Amino acid sequence: MVVTWRSSDNTEAGILARGNFSLDAGGLANLLIALAVVSLGLAALLALQGYWPILLIAAVQLVLVAWILVRAWERTWVSDEIEIGQEVIRITKHRHRETTRYELETAWAVIECQKPEISWYNPRVQLRSRSQSVELGSFLTTEEKHQLVQNMMCEIEKHSAMKGALKS
Repeated sequence: MVVTWRSSDNTEAGILARGNFSLDAGGLANLLIALAVVSLGLAALLALQGYWPILLIAAVQLVLVAWILVRAWERTWVSDEIEIGQEVIRITKHRHRETTRYELETAWAVIECQKPEISWYNPRVQLRSRSQSVELGSFLTTEEKHQLVQNMMCEIEKHSAMKGALKS
């Protein structure tokens, strides 16, 4: 998901790129409980008929599915906050419990959307300024990455010393 905003005095623009996952913590817990009740209930019925290995397989399957869903849910907390000012672009990357900050000069900023080497991979979005380079929105879908590039190009172009050099 890509969301944009502007400051009240129109000097700064902001872009928030964050992962999509529709369940909150309570919804995820309810889903896992429902899966556990159904899977372990059916496995228990079969175990009572003598097919006891099914119960072990159901428990392993439930742990694996829960692990996958929790890992996907953690992507809800992944985001890139980009603040584009006249002088500086501030980037704050949030990764679960880790926060990384970057500052790049707006005048020399170039945004690139690099095509992947393998056709089914997503493109990479790179923001460069002088010798610094930062990858943005690695968790976004292809369409969201293109939206991010377009929004950033519109904002950076206003302050860029390299007008016309911005690539997509």
